[in-house]
Amino acid sequence: MGVEKNGKFIKLTAGNDSITLPYPSNASGKQIQSTMVNQARTADGVMRGEVIGTVAKVELKWRVLTPATWSALCAFFDKHFTFSCEYYDMITGNFSTRTFYVGDRSAQPFLIDPDTGVPKYWLDCQANVIGVGGD
Repeated sequence: MGVEKNGKFIKLTAGNDSITLPYPSNASGKQIQSTMVNQARTADGVMRGEVIGTVAKVELKWRVLTPATWSALCAFFDKHFTFSCEYYDMITGNFSTRTFYVGDRSAQPFLIDPDTGVPKYWLDCQANVIGVGGD
């Protein structure tokens, strides 16, 4: 599994299957780093715990995609529970490649054909990818 950046495109890969997409919009890429803690409280209410790992979440957004591109991306996510994604890691200050799964996906249909009901474009397309941990 891997991701290749080529100019303004990004390629997600899972096994022999891949999809090449426009690189996410400039305002995209918000990162959330969650700390996983194994914890419990003592009888007197003091929390005892240890960090067992961190999990990254990256919000990918595209201002506009064609129906074919958005559908292909959604189909890829439906077919592959996990895939590789390369991103600039705010913790390490370098690019990291980790295994992710997709969370919420959303988009707004735009210019819907009154005869077919098919949108000409999808606006504000978003897919949140969440690290599986252990990388």
